[in-house]
Amino acid sequence: MMDPRAKRKQREYEARRQEILSAAERLFSKNGFFKTSMAEIATAAQFAMGTVYRFFKSKEEIYISIVEAKVEELAQLLDEEIARVKTPSEKLNAFIQVKLDYADRHRDFFRIYVSEWSGFEWTIKSAFGERVWKLYMAQVDLVADLIRQGIRSKEFRKIDPKDGAFALHGMLNSTMYVWILQAKPSGTLVDKRNLISTLFLSGIKKENKPSYIRRVI
Repeated sequence: MMDPRAKRKQREYEARRQEILSAAERLFSKNGFFKTSMAEIATAAQFAMGTVYRFFKSKEEIYISIVEAKVEELAQLLDEEIARVKTPSEKLNAFIQVKLDYADRHRDFFRIYVSEWSGFEWTIKSAFGERVWKLYMAQVDLVADLIRQGIRSKEFRKIDPKDGAFALHGMLNSTMYVWILQAKPSGTLVDKRNLISTLFLSGIKKENKPSYIRRVI
């Protein structure tokens, strides 16, 4: 069991770390990743450069930590909203709603995320590959499981659940990508929920043929 002094030090450590991340996020959102320096992050967080380097080795590490935190926050929101509804269709609608709403509310940050991604590919392949990729794949698996539930309940037609999950993520990611990079997007991302839900769910739902057609067949 951790003693009170150790607990206090841990709280102070986490508070300072969060102050650095918050300052960095504001600067990344305003100026972009490449135009933001470690010195500017230290100044915005009101820490000495040496203090910032004790927490993070580089601004790439800071950026990745922010992305990881946001993916984890999104995962928690998805779990909460999906648990509030019952049918697989309702759960997939909730999934689409939450993802679009989250990207909408964090547009400035994700604009940097999608526009400057290729600038440090080596970092993404190493750090993102181990930390964020697993969280992303957990979202894919979540959708695949919802599709699987719908197939078992005969709400959805028989398709490969993983293929369906990747198809939905492809629709969402491309929609978010185009919208986020627009200088002055019209409306909000959430406005596009009905279109995506209709296109996706109409493709996987079973057709309910009229009874007289079933008798003829």
